[in-house]
Amino acid sequence: MKSERDVPIGEIGENRVLARFRELASAASGEGVLVGSGDDAAVVSVAENRLLLLTCDMMVENVHFRRDWASAEQIGWKAMVQNLSDIAAMGGEPAFAVASLAAPGALSGQVVEEIAEGLVAAASEYGAALVGGDLVGSHGPVVVDVALTGWVEKGTMLLRRGARAGDAVCVTGSLGASAAGLAALQRGLPREEMPDLDEVLSAHRAPRPRLAEGRAIARTGLANAMMDLSDGLADDLPRLGAESGVAVRVDADRVPIDASCAAVAARLGLDALALATAGGEDYELLFTCPKEAVNEIASAVTSETGTSVTVIGETFAGEGAVLIDGAGKSRPFPAGFDHFATTAHSEHPPCPEGSAEE
Repeated sequence: MKSERDVPIGEIGENRVLARFRELASAASGEGVLVGSGDDAAVVSVAENRLLLLTCDMMVENVHFRRDWASAEQIGWKAMVQNLSDIAAMGGEPAFAVASLAAPGALSGQVVEEIAEGLVAAASEYGAALVGGDLVGSHGPVVVDVALTGWVEKGTMLLRRGARAGDAVCVTGSLGASAAGLAALQRGLPREEMPDLDEVLSAHRAPRPRLAEGRAIARTGLANAMMDLSDGLADDLPRLGAESGVAVRVDADRVPIDASCAAVAARLGLDALALATAGGEDYELLFTCPKEAVNEIASAVTSETGTSVTVIGETFAGEGAVLIDGAGKSRPFPAGFDHFATTAHSEHPPCPEGSAEE
């Protein structure tokens, strides 16, 4: 007799698939969940002296992921993490999530269950609870959609707007590893040829949100604006500048390129700087602050989390974003990810291949 995990969900039936989702989510329900998955709506308690944060993100098969490039559990994990990262960018703490899945009836019960396991694992690790969602049949690709709430203490929330002319522009951690992982998958190179491959593949398939770092930055009360790097520095930096009404200048030599990204880029013949600035899905935090506050913020982040903070540029009066190379000359940012320009491709490329000038 076959296990349900080996049977297409069209044969298992909606009620049994939903029941299994509920079992997985209920086992990881956290404090504050009064009514979890199974009713018409979840019921949670609301804390005082906090602001409620709401975010949602969708992942579509063959646009944001390929099932032959990542496990079903990694797909679920990443779907949750991109929402957790949005909460991190506000300096908040995640709370309650609901997830929706659209899938064809031929999809196996195992794939659906492993997606659920990934969603629950990511939520649980970072202090959130999956409390409900929806399951629908589809004639198209697999779609995973997550909505997440979170909390931030009044007076500590950070927005994309708030940067001031003369601020330092900073990022946490390093950039480019996820893009290098995607580039390696697209090239299909053998693992033995690239000793850094495991690291970049892990960064692409199972990213980590910077929640503790976001809270540490927010608690200092010294940062002026913040956002997460999901679509890449080339796209996200101009967004922060536009929301704040300032222009931004970045020194190419100061961009913290991940060491594994640099190694893989060299093996693939790609520009590591292009991967680091345009690749996206690093989920590092981009923030601005007065230049005199950099050391205090960096010290708080590093002492609490071990994560580095790097100053990569500054803001000034005007609009737009510019990248300055080692010779002091302005160069264009590589093209970042456009959700609609790339939907004809199997999974969006991290950046133009070759040099950043292409």
